Amino acid sequence: MEDLREADVATGDALGASVRQKGVWKRFFHTCRVARLPYVWIGVFVVLTVLQGVLLVKIPQVNANFFAGDVSPKSIALFIGMELVTTVLVQGMLFVNHVVRYRTNRNLRNVLWGKILRLKPSYYDQVTASTLISRITDDTDAINEFVIDIVIEAGSQIYFFIVTICAMSVISIRAGLILLAFTPLSVLVAFITGRLSLKFENASKHRLSDMTEYLSELVSCLPLLKAFNMQAYETRRGRKVSEDYYKARKKLIFLDAGKTAVGLLIGTLPEVVIILLGIKMLKESTVDAAGWYTFYLYAGTFIGFVNTLAGIWTRSKSIQGKLSKVSDILYEDEENVDAYVGSIVADGDIMFDNVTFAYGEEPVLRNASFTIPAKKVTAIIGYSGMGKTTAAKLLGRIYEPAEGRILSCGADIGSCNLQTWRERIAYVMQDSPLLSGTIRDNLLYGLRREVSDEEIEEAIRMVHLEQFIAESPEGLDREVGQFGENLSGGQRQKIAIASAILTGSPILILDEPTASLDIISTDEIVNTIRSLKGKRTVFMITHDREAVRTADHVIVAEEEKRFVEGDHHKVSLLSRFYQDLMEGGANA
Repeated sequence: MEDLREADVATGDALGASVRQKGVWKRFFHTCRVARLPYVWIGVFVVLTVLQGVLLVKIPQVNANFFAGDVSPKSIALFIGMELVTTVLVQGMLFVNHVVRYRTNRNLRNVLWGKILRLKPSYYDQVTASTLISRITDDTDAINEFVIDIVIEAGSQIYFFIVTICAMSVISIRAGLILLAFTPLSVLVAFITGRLSLKFENASKHRLSDMTEYLSELVSCLPLLKAFNMQAYETRRGRKVSEDYYKARKKLIFLDAGKTAVGLLIGTLPEVVIILLGIKMLKESTVDAAGWYTFYLYAGTFIGFVNTLAGIWTRSKSIQGKLSKVSDILYEDEENVDAYVGSIVADGDIMFDNVTFAYGEEPVLRNASFTIPAKKVTAIIGYSGMGKTTAAKLLGRIYEPAEGRILSCGADIGSCNLQTWRERIAYVMQDSPLLSGTIRDNLLYGLRREVSDEEIEEAIRMVHLEQFIAESPEGLDREVGQFGENLSGGQRQKIAIASAILTGSPILILDEPTASLDIISTDEIVNTIRSLKGKRTVFMITHDREAVRTADHVIVAEEEKRFVEGDHHKVSLLSRFYQDLMEGGANA
């Protein structure tokens, strides 16, 4: 299974990242290549479809024999045999259809998930989690709809169309041509309804996405909603997003109803013409009753093919939206994890050298320069929006500098293999979420080595979690719940720090490690940070005075994108913000 997953992930490596706008067919073929379609099964499906088409042509001829009075055992046996074979073919096609769909879905979902994991983190800032889930769970079926419902079905219907026209022409060329004259009208209606279907389907998808995003956010915040007594307000908002989605779907309902009515009208006209034409042909004796009946059956099949082709065109326009969204992800730029000259950067001081970075047009960091001493605790403080968390993400190479360099022991970390560098970083975010599972699972998540019980116990002791573990009946096997909801904020933070310690990474990034914690938990985490002095390079974003006092080196993000750094004495002389913070007056 591991080999299969790795193969699925590797399948997406050769994607053309520079391509942005592709036609639907180019997107389709590209997605087919990536999804590794089960071509053998598709071939079986095509063969079964052709055999079914042959029977569809033969069955009217057998029925005509009955109409002409031929009820011989041979005709009866042939009729029963053909019906049984048709049933077997239909069931076989249904089985193969399911095999193709499920295998293709599995392959494409694996590739898409692997692709999402390799995207640049900046992509996640633009797309919500619910949208990505929708792409993986729902929109991946677009490739199946295109392969089975559009390409193969359209091809088979065109084949049936041609075969039926030929069979009809044998009976009466004039009647076949008259019937064929109705085809442009069906094509025109299909074109118009297809364009409208694409427009309404896209609008419906956007409204569904809005509703899903609204519900996913509010459901996770229900206690907060009640605390602020916002039930009535959110009820109105919920009704509005639901009403917007209903209105979008209502347009599709009216379109389907109108399309069905027009389709029945268009289908009835040629039937009336065929009946009138048949009466004339019988009077003129240009065809006998059995021949006309056979032609009538062919005509009904022909009209069905035309309507099916029109429906395929309409469905193809609605499927384009889904396929386009999946393709957009497959064409997104990936993180470059391999193409780096260096492989290892030596331990040493880390220097931001005139680093500039912006999320939009306005830089968050502009020509930022400061130093993070090796194996010391560095605290970075400052006003909100001055780039403290951005600096941490740049150090962890979640983002890359737009200008400037980040140097470690004099070497540009941008020349180091991305995965190798990240293995040297342990990043503990503010309010670190935990994964569903046990405390042990979360402590060991991401570790690529065997960890002894003694190491786990030492890490637990360092974060002062040993008493909590000892008092829990399950110990390390206690379930933390989704996002760690069964634990307090301090317990979650301690587990996250303990997991970072177990990685053995030489660089530890702590983003507000004591925020929203009680005094006791804050003191315990500060003591943990103090115990790391001389062992790890600690880069800590904090505005807790005790945590700042623990630091060996302080960096202050001042206004106007200016940084002040040094020991406590030096920074106290240069930074008013530092003075106010340590005196209890700063507002970060």
